[in-house]
Amino acid sequence: MKKTVIFSMTLLMTAFAAKMQAQTSFIISPEVGIHTSKSKVTGDLDVSEFYQGMNVDTRSIFSYQGGIGLGIQFAGSWAILTGARYNRKGSRTTVETRNPNNPFLVMLDPENPTTDVGEFTTTTQHSWLSIPILARAQFGGKFKGGLAIGPQINMALGKIKEVTDYNLENTNLSSDEDTYSFGSSTSDPLKKSHISLLVLPYISYDMSEKSSLRFSMMIESGGNMVNDSFVVMGNNGLRNINATMRNTQVGIMLSYEYRLNFKSGTKY
Repeated sequence: MKKTVIFSMTLLMTAFAAKMQAQTSFIISPEVGIHTSKSKVTGDLDVSEFYQGMNVDTRSIFSYQGGIGLGIQFAGSWAILTGARYNRKGSRTTVETRNPNNPFLVMLDPENPTTDVGEFTTTTQHSWLSIPILARAQFGGKFKGGLAIGPQINMALGKIKEVTDYNLENTNLSSDEDTYSFGSSTSDPLKKSHISLLVLPYISYDMSEKSSLRFSMMIESGGNMVNDSFVVMGNNGLRNINATMRNTQVGIMLSYEYRLNFKSGTKY
């Protein structure tokens, strides 16, 4: 009896392994997407604390991403995905006051500062190399629905770009542009890497047995990007920053997926 059970289990495991092997595919998937990107800040980075009594409005910017997806699909419905994509993030903040009793300080001449009312807008953009590690499940026939979810590692590219545009009532100020480095030194506002959560619900259409066209909704919720060693001016002199910055992205992605099937004894 015991030998019969062992023999039966061996047959089942062999059949299952054969099925897995027959249905296992290597995935290559070029992809491109557009999204809105918005940063939520707290602590020292919350400018509303500095501009009290003024209207502070933080909005999303329109941005994009694109790259190549790689993965392994098994048993037809399941997959593990990774890859690499260029991913641009950022945000836009406008500060406005029309109250002459609570104006902006204008330092055109440091020896003779003046005041004015109006608004200014600061747009911040930064680029990342994003590497997702996703588990995917999909179901259906020629048309499929599915969900891919998991962490994403984001590594900094280039520099942080910050552009400030002024629109004051009486003073004509030119736009200011500043750049900052990523890193862990006291002069770097953001660290070189952070982790985010990526969620991709999607629908796909099988163009052939080996290829599909996929349309995804993309939701990314990022971890804190602030470098804890960054030094700011406090009431009692210099100190390390006390703040957080988390970026959220919502958008759409279009992907073409090609599957290279693995089969024993077959060459490709």
